[in-house]
Amino acid sequence: MGLFGKRKKETPSPIKELVGKRLKGFGVKINAAWANWMALRTARLTKKGWMTALACFVLLMGSYSAYLIVSAFTAAPVTMINVGNIRKPAHSGNTGEIKAQARISDSEYRRIEGFHRYMDSLAADSNGRKDYESIIIKRPGLMDSIRQVEKYYQQFKNK
Repeated sequence: MGLFGKRKKETPSPIKELVGKRLKGFGVKINAAWANWMALRTARLTKKGWMTALACFVLLMGSYSAYLIVSAFTAAPVTMINVGNIRKPAHSGNTGEIKAQARISDSEYRRIEGFHRYMDSLAADSNGRKDYESIIIKRPGLMDSIRQVEKYYQQFKNK
């Protein structure tokens, strides 16, 4: 759904769940290894060492933050993006529809018409009905497209 609507919970596939669990387990292992490594390295630090490490961290992060703040105000101005006029393509009409400029040649139309007759003969024949249905299942909008192309050709032929 959108911004304010309720979202449907998708149930993940078993493969996604397995991959997610393995990634989560891998992340936990990495975190545990990092924590153990850090604990070993810092186990010998005294209170003075901890304070020194903290002071270095605060000094480094503070100076970096100060650098970012100062550079934001003193850096050279960023060049602006030029905005130009939007030009309407020549092949579009006032409604936004694309004007059809290409016409169907007579030979192409004869091929389409022949295919339409072939499909009709398959549909009418009891032996060809199985082939017709398999074609329609694989290409559901095929016959609608054929009819639209024929109608389109007839419109331009009449003009």
